[in-house]
Amino acid sequence: MRLGQVLVTGASGFVGQHLVERAAAQGISTVAAEGDLRRPDVARAAVAGARPCAVVHLAGVLPGVAAGACAALSEDAAMAANVLAAVAELAPEAPVLIPGSAAQYGLGSPEPLAESSALAPVSAYGAAKLALERACLATAYVRVIAARAFNHLGPGQAPGAPVAAWARQLAEGERAGAAVLRTGDLGPVRDLLDVRDVADAYLALVASDAEGPVNVCSGRPRALRDVAQRIIELCSVEVSLELDPALVRSVDPPIVVGDSARLRELTGWEPRIELDRSLRDVLEDWRGRVSTGGEPEPGRRARTRTAVVGGAA
Repeated sequence: MRLGQVLVTGASGFVGQHLVERAAAQGISTVAAEGDLRRPDVARAAVAGARPCAVVHLAGVLPGVAAGACAALSEDAAMAANVLAAVAELAPEAPVLIPGSAAQYGLGSPEPLAESSALAPVSAYGAAKLALERACLATAYVRVIAARAFNHLGPGQAPGAPVAAWARQLAEGERAGAAVLRTGDLGPVRDLLDVRDVADAYLALVASDAEGPVNVCSGRPRALRDVAQRIIELCSVEVSLELDPALVRSVDPPIVVGDSARLRELTGWEPRIELDRSLRDVLEDWRGRVSTGGEPEPGRRARTRTAVVGGAA
């Protein structure tokens, strides 16, 4: 399907800004939802104004929910319910993509995780994402795509994510003349995907006949130790690597790698951006931020997550 206008909630967030940029590059028109989507009238106005052919619903208050998962889930559920109700009334043919997470699979598996794999989250974030997905998929009057996105990285990411946190430390170390990279456990294996490939996957999904859960992943296992070593090699100063006990998680799934077969079958999508390019771009992004006192480079908006009105994953 050739996409017409796409309504994007959370367009100012990390994924949202990249999605808007990737859509423009593909000649796809997007409209950013504005206002507090916890209010039904705001959600209805956004859909009424856009009359979209598809909706990518990225706005939310997750993650960072360990101390308030119930409250965060309540707000995210309210936003999703309002968007779905507005779409059902005003644009019933439009699919709505809701982003989920690999955290829904819990401890993972030595084998690639398919959509049919057991869902047993071990974190508040994963549990909240699973609850939200199930609630949205129960909305029979709208076609919902539950995109279970595995770990992604890229320029503009906040330092709560490991690679972004590493890049910030290295960029600060370059300015100081030497760097100490403090990390958590580097033993786990993860499925890493560039955020720009994630954005392309989301656009491909809403242009397809997809419905229900779909993994958005590379299908490639990456040992975090190898990833850390590769970004260290991009640094221009000597780097010492230290384990920080404060960053070690009490429960850290050993292997979480996705099976992307359904995504590829539905859309023909394949990841295009290699890990080395992603790491270079993240490090360069943080070099720019550090040089301006932690702010984004001139001309680049901060892709941080703001609750409710526009921020997103």
